[in-house]
Amino acid sequence: MKNLITLATVFLLCLSPLSFASKIYKWTDSEGNTHYGERPPSQQATQIKVPKGPARTSAPQPVNQQDATNKLLDAFAKERKDKKEAANKTAAEKERRDKNCSSAKRRVISLKLGGRQYEITDQGERRFLSDADIQTRLLEAQKVADQWCK
Repeated sequence: MKNLITLATVFLLCLSPLSFASKIYKWTDSEGNTHYGERPPSQQATQIKVPKGPARTSAPQPVNQQDATNKLLDAFAKERKDKKEAANKTAAEKERRDKNCSSAKRRVISLKLGGRQYEITDQGERRFLSDADIQTRLLEAQKVADQWCK
């Protein structure tokens, strides 16, 4: 008799995990809102079959919450670093464009001022520019200024 009680107890204990596997129901209330729950309020609820989770992949999964948190923080830190590098690169490019724009505008202004303009030859002598040369260089300088000052 004692063996029979022990056997029945073991059998009932083996069945207990099956009782924890609850069913999930879906229903719509009178206002048209969809609800989900373990106990349906009426006969109009339909049972939903919950699919099993995705198959375990060979990629290592975080062992605990701390590992998952550290992974997330590392991802955020990398993203912040990438954004900072992009911002620095953009700022450096803007600074370069501003510097070249300023230089090109000064060149245009100096050519528009008129007066005697000259260039230094390879021998170190001054060669004064004609009005046609000045106009040609002014057009070129204006194109360069337009390019850098967009």
